Amino acid sequence: MFTVSNKRLQITLEDKPFRVHEILNLETGQRFSTGGKQSVIMRVPSHVSEPAILDSLEEIEPSTSGVSFTLSDETGGYKAHIMISESDEGVKFHMKAAGPEPIWMAEWRISGLELDNVIVPALGGQMLTKDMMPDTTLSYKYPFWWNAQFVIGEGKGGGLWLHTKESAPKFRLLRVSRAEKSFGFTLGFEAEAPLKSSTLEAVWFMEGYKGSWKRPVDRHRKWLEKEFSLTKIKDNPHFPKWARDINFILEVWGMRKDTSEPHHTFDEMKERLKDFSRLHPPSETLFYVPGYAEHGIDSHAPDYNPGRHLGGEEKFKELVDFAHQMGYHVMIHTNVLAMTFTHPLYARFKKYQVVDVFNRPQGWAMDIDGDWLSEEYFAYMNPGYKGWGDLMVKVLGELISKYHLDSVFLDQTLLAFNESKGPNFLAGMRSHIERLKEAFPNVLFSGEGIHEQVMEALPMAQIHGIDSLADVHGMEGRKRWKKVHPVSSYLFSKYTRLTAHLLTKYPNHPVFKLQEASYKKLDVIPALCLYNKSQKIDTPEVRQMIRRAEELKQKLNDGNKLEANKLEAEKI
Repeated sequence: MFTVSNKRLQITLEDKPFRVHEILNLETGQRFSTGGKQSVIMRVPSHVSEPAILDSLEEIEPSTSGVSFTLSDETGGYKAHIMISESDEGVKFHMKAAGPEPIWMAEWRISGLELDNVIVPALGGQMLTKDMMPDTTLSYKYPFWWNAQFVIGEGKGGGLWLHTKESAPKFRLLRVSRAEKSFGFTLGFEAEAPLKSSTLEAVWFMEGYKGSWKRPVDRHRKWLEKEFSLTKIKDNPHFPKWARDINFILEVWGMRKDTSEPHHTFDEMKERLKDFSRLHPPSETLFYVPGYAEHGIDSHAPDYNPGRHLGGEEKFKELVDFAHQMGYHVMIHTNVLAMTFTHPLYARFKKYQVVDVFNRPQGWAMDIDGDWLSEEYFAYMNPGYKGWGDLMVKVLGELISKYHLDSVFLDQTLLAFNESKGPNFLAGMRSHIERLKEAFPNVLFSGEGIHEQVMEALPMAQIHGIDSLADVHGMEGRKRWKKVHPVSSYLFSKYTRLTAHLLTKYPNHPVFKLQEASYKKLDVIPALCLYNKSQKIDTPEVRQMIRRAEELKQKLNDGNKLEANKLEAEKI
């Protein structure tokens, strides 16, 4: 047998390293595996769905700090050399993979993990219990849904966690699977497009911890702060002073594309502002207007001219001025990537469209007619292109100047593509948002979703709390073994103010109570979303949301005081 350990975790492999004899938490004494397995597969573009299975052991070599071995597939063409050694960050795995053609992804899997719960910083924060259905696997792509590079397995009095430490904008994959009595973790490592290399290298760590799940998260946070130069929200110059008082979002919809009748005209929105001001201070409320432009959200993007069916430019200007007079701050809805195919500039900007790792142009599409084939609506532009940035600075600048806007929401900032023909998408997204903030330093920019690669750029972001319980914004039913967990809000909220999602349900919706309970657990700023003029404002549910907003305000203030006291203590 071969044993590798550091101060907190010990892994013992059998003579054939596919079999894991034992994983032991040295701080708690708990065994997490007594008969698990590890395996490696490799995927290439020519046969993505039929990976090479590396199940032959070519050689194994022990060393003073660990063990290394080489695996191959049945053809001998695909190989992976894995070195397992001790380190301060945990038991370290270092894999060098090679194949006869360019590699898309290599996946390492470990099974037989006897855990009580699995905590994933994904979809707003998620916990999977051991009631998870056997033979079920969930996949999370980093950084799109898997928002931070770790997964935690809870046990008695502590647990174990897998993590990577990669500050470069690269793509990862996490799979969590459930067998009859145990969990399995898979880490996938994706090559950077365009796919030209027949080799791939990856490093990851398995570590133990004692006590709360917050301990590994705090360790990861320290690494994040150093590698990404994070700024706490209270010190962020792009988080305006007025934004610190915001504890409620009033979201009033204008046009939607499936009807010619507005859900609210601009004049009707004024009445909504009056009504809400009787319940909650406007100075603590961000007035958010999705569907204010053209014929609804994303209509004719990236044009965001006030919709004529709602009252046009003059009435929109009156609305914004009226909101300001009452003490509200105003946020418009835009999309960070969208250009419709019918837009007059599309032919010129088509060269900036995202092309993914498999050379497929990307855009937003939906299955309109139920045939399982999506109909395209608009193209995704790579934010790393200067030409796209120039256009968005011009478009948003004109809107900000003309209407004296306080805030701009950038939809779909969480998206992540392994771009094969243009600049790195993740780096481009971050630099694009930073460019907007520099161009308009007095404007608050907010985004959809939060992950490590954009967190420094976004001082405010919507979070997908309901997605931790149910699929697709809560539209497809709840899985009882999925639970909301505050891991993501605990990690990110020091740097980004988290708000309810754009598609938050109105209080009479069956999902509302579950959704609001999720947001409360995550300390997310509540949102009242008014999708039509018949929906009432003054209801018991809304008053309860307002009470939560007031409690959250106090909690945030107390948190700032605690942070200040901690800093003073450190000085002493």
